Amino acid sequence: MNPRVGCLVLVALAVALPGAAQSRPVPAILSFPANVRAAGLAGAGVAMTGYAGSVFSNPSGLAPIRALSVEATLARLPDRSTYTMGSAAFRVRDFNFGGGYQYLRFPGNSPVYDNLSWVGTAVYRYGGLAFGSSGKYVSVEDSAGSIARAVTTDLGATVAFFDIAALALSVHNLGEWSVSNGGLAMPRSWHLGFSFNLLDTFSNGRLLATVETVWAERQRRRTVLGVEAGAVFYGLGLIGRVGHGGQPGDISGDLSKTTWGGSVVAGEARFDYAYQRRSPLGRGVHLFGVRWTP
Repeated sequence: MNPRVGCLVLVALAVALPGAAQSRPVPAILSFPANVRAAGLAGAGVAMTGYAGSVFSNPSGLAPIRALSVEATLARLPDRSTYTMGSAAFRVRDFNFGGGYQYLRFPGNSPVYDNLSWVGTAVYRYGGLAFGSSGKYVSVEDSAGSIARAVTTDLGATVAFFDIAALALSVHNLGEWSVSNGGLAMPRSWHLGFSFNLLDTFSNGRLLATVETVWAERQRRRTVLGVEAGAVFYGLGLIGRVGHGGQPGDISGDLSKTTWGGSVVAGEARFDYAYQRRSPLGRGVHLFGVRWTP
């Protein structure tokens, strides 16, 4: 087996529940930020609202979307695994609706063939308060063609203080229902985050800080800090970001605690990049993404 594949499988097993839960597959895809922006902030995405990729980190994060948001991610890993994500969201009066998928295809010599996740989200917004719920389908197929499937739910709430700050809480994998082959092991986790714009959002400068604390079943509490900084002139600009903190299933420092990335701003579009030296998806992971929110 390729060493990188073996490392990924061990990380996935490490986040499983003990005892009976270890006999069920653990979706590695759930341990990695789907959103490239969050990946560049070491996973601190729960309070980074306003884009379609929020369907995976915080359902209520769709509330700031005024009309439409579309997002996509692509990563080609050194072991020839491929990761893709696509999501979209839109507003109808006081409600936002969204959906998306994540797909991780392992190389041919891996005992796991792929991971797949689909999610659908609905959000209600009242003033600066937003409440969201997601239904999530996840499947893991092994190299023999056996597929374990399960469905679960995510909940989220966000309090927005104009465009200055946001306080968000999200609960992942609340409830679990097996669909086939005994289902999956999907540990529940609680994510509490706060983001704060240190500069006027109408100025040319960009400076934003975020902090997120995660409580996951059978894991230690972990906290992640992230910073974005840059400048935008006449709709064009560059933004850099860095994040540092504990990672999911991080055993003896197996995963990099620091990530970095950036964005090219072109009007209503963002072209994103993120890098993590050691992640749940292997070593030397480069992620590329695009966001469009008219």
